[in-house]
Amino acid sequence: MKGRIVRVGRKGVVVIPVDVRESLGIGEGSLLALEVSGGAIVLKPLKPLRVKLGARVQEIVRESKREELELEESVRPGH
Repeated sequence: MKGRIVRVGRKGVVVIPVDVRESLGIGEGSLLALEVSGGAIVLKPLKPLRVKLGARVQEIVRESKREELELEESVRPGH
């Protein structure tokens, strides 16, 4: 992606061009990590932790349901 020139507005507001936002999945309310490195400002999109936990939560729910079914089967008459 080519470099761009953007203007700093009131209160230090900088508009990130729409194509850059879209390519990085940045929308209104997104969080960005800001670093100063070698005289440059570096912005990196932050991915919410809850998104990363999605698969783990599903795994925990499946495991819990499996344990519940095993417990129900073990207390059924005739077992």
